[in-house]
Amino acid sequence: MVMQQLFVPSFFLDPSLNIIPVRVELIGKRGTFFLRMALDTGATHTIVPPEVLAAIGCDPSKSRQRIEISTASGVVLAPLVPIDALRCLGYEVKRLAMLAHALPQESPVRGLLGLDFLKHFNIYLKFRHSALEISV
Repeated sequence: MVMQQLFVPSFFLDPSLNIIPVRVELIGKRGTFFLRMALDTGATHTIVPPEVLAAIGCDPSKSRQRIEISTASGVVLAPLVPIDALRCLGYEVKRLAMLAHALPQESPVRGLLGLDFLKHFNIYLKFRHSALEISV
């Protein structure tokens, strides 16, 4: 995996929210897709709706690897799907595999940004200063 810094990594963090929303760009063979996701240090893998992965040319139905995940409705097997790159918080990680799974309709975000992306960086959540900082 190759990481590339795209701009100065300092972001507004709203301590009044129950989630940490981030804007994510997914890049595949057929294009890019932007979506709102939650930064989730409790998620081992990044989770994205299957239709989003299909839209960028990464078909979850062709995945041979499935990962068991625990959801609010029980345990499910989700396809592990590689994409060309994921951009978020001023950084890009190439060749990242993520889980194809839809969050509930009532969710305020479309996916979860997990440790598979976050582990490449130092992330500082400064709630009292309303700041999220990230560095390599």
